[in-house]
Amino acid sequence: MKISPRIYLPALFGLLLATLIGGLFLWQIHSSVSTIESAFRVQSGGASFLKKLITSDSKQSEPDSASQSEALLKLRQGEIFELKGGWKQAEDLYTQSVAAGGGAPALRKLAAMQLQRREYDAARQTIDRLKEENRDSEDVMLLSGLLALRSGDLSGAESIFSRRGDSAKAHYGLALVAIARSDHELAKKELALASQGSDPTIRSFASTLLQAYSEFALFPEGQDIHLKTLLSRSLAQVNECEPALEMLRAVVAAQSRYRDAWIVKGYCEFTSERLKDALASLEQAYALDPEKPEIQYFLARTHAALGDPQNAVTFLQYALLNGFTPEKDARELLAEYAQELGNTELALEQYKLLADAKDSELVDFQRYVDLAIGTQDHALDALASAKTALTRWPDDAATLTLVAKASLAAGLPEDAQKYIGTALRIDPKNPNALEVEAAIRKATTGK
Repeated sequence: MKISPRIYLPALFGLLLATLIGGLFLWQIHSSVSTIESAFRVQSGGASFLKKLITSDSKQSEPDSASQSEALLKLRQGEIFELKGGWKQAEDLYTQSVAAGGGAPALRKLAAMQLQRREYDAARQTIDRLKEENRDSEDVMLLSGLLALRSGDLSGAESIFSRRGDSAKAHYGLALVAIARSDHELAKKELALASQGSDPTIRSFASTLLQAYSEFALFPEGQDIHLKTLLSRSLAQVNECEPALEMLRAVVAAQSRYRDAWIVKGYCEFTSERLKDALASLEQAYALDPEKPEIQYFLARTHAALGDPQNAVTFLQYALLNGFTPEKDARELLAEYAQELGNTELALEQYKLLADAKDSELVDFQRYVDLAIGTQDHALDALASAKTALTRWPDDAATLTLVAKASLAAGLPEDAQKYIGTALRIDPKNPNALEVEAAIRKATTGK
């Protein structure tokens, strides 16, 4: 029996698009893991990942341990912003990591972020610098091919990937070219080869794209626009929004009320910093389905990026009411935007909910306490929350420091002194504990 698209498509996309947001974080986590692994991988001769400076001068001295630590710190800080979608901040930190002697790992991350932000001239320069590290590396080949692909030069991308036809990354790149050309049989062949390689990220990305073809195959009567939307969603998940957007423009031109195509289109425009286009696409999706939390979430993110925290707060509240997941991400952003508006009560409410959650971490308590002790009415609430954290981490210097800080704010300097003394016995050089100890001393002695 033939199943009508009007029956199966809403159900299918309800499941598929629930993975869209997680796709961004999946890509970023894979990318971060790959970078960290490469950072600690022992090079030939026992040299660290920071052995080479960003220079062609062979006589340049190696970075000292302080520079290495700074480079790795900036790299990790950049990854945190990248995971949260702070691409400009991530790029700035990767640039600082490169300047501190971060070598190939920092250059790879910087080039990928420049591609993400469509800074193609800057990405080309970074790739050239990466070539100085290792001209024949597969990373150089992949980044160079992706630069050509995202610039719209399909022939150039094909030429670059074809030179390394035995590489899983090359097969993956050729599959992307084939998808952009709608040569789906070739794309599936190349993706199958890529999925057999040793690189875990490429295997995962190839499998994600193959899944789109597998899902479409379940419905032999499916139309071409449905395949394009499935592929676009998968391309968005593996951070290849440029070819996805080309397909989605054709999809919405053919079927203007295709909600899910508008969602993916808006998502891709948001992640590639086409903010006004993203707002228009997501508003189209919202008009078609005003209760879908994913639409509301990305409308909030887009409004915030456009400098409109009030609308961002409104749409995040709608998204949470409609069951958006991951809830923690939405509540953290809601608290951030509420503080921008000066709505401390709303921000405190979000941080309190995050701290009270079963899977909460110490940082969730710290955010609540730090904000609460700055108000006149919540100092005792902050102390109660800090003591709740202490029941979970009773021998942790950071937790004891938090209780000491909250005790001082609540007007209990003797209790504060007791807690900070215990914290310093556990970790005598803890900078936060030393800072709180100084504050307690000043409050009690005036010195």
